[in-house]
Amino acid sequence: MPSEKTQELLDSLKEITQKPKKAEPIIRPASNVYGEDANGKPIFIDRIYGSVTGKYELVNKNGTTYKGKIHRKRRAIRSTLIGGTASSYYSICFETADGRWFNNCGMPIEAPKKVEEEEQVETVEVQKMELTPEEKLANEQAFLSKLK
Repeated sequence: MPSEKTQELLDSLKEITQKPKKAEPIIRPASNVYGEDANGKPIFIDRIYGSVTGKYELVNKNGTTYKGKIHRKRRAIRSTLIGGTASSYYSICFETADGRWFNNCGMPIEAPKKVEEEEQVETVEVQKMELTPEEKLANEQAFLSKLK
């Protein structure tokens, strides 16, 4: 059993090997501002942002990034057009694991009464066919004949 002083030195060495935790950067986009209060200070709201890769990120009103799961759903919207004709369509909405809802623009909304899970699009795999030696030779000869 090591002495007290040795144990103290060993404990301090453990702290040296641990990586320091990185502080999460505080990002407060201007698009998170939703008006001003009576004193002229901006009012920040939670907002979801999407990327071209299909990933979604929620920036909270305090500037931190939400770490929980974001579920993509769809809801049926009915609207009446000018002239009295009714139309209905699906609109995308998002639900966080902690129960917050956002519309397709990323703005907070009340929880919709009826939603459906977003249909998953199946990906199609493309198989690359290897050419036979005869086909390779024919392709090469056709290419060379075009050069003459």
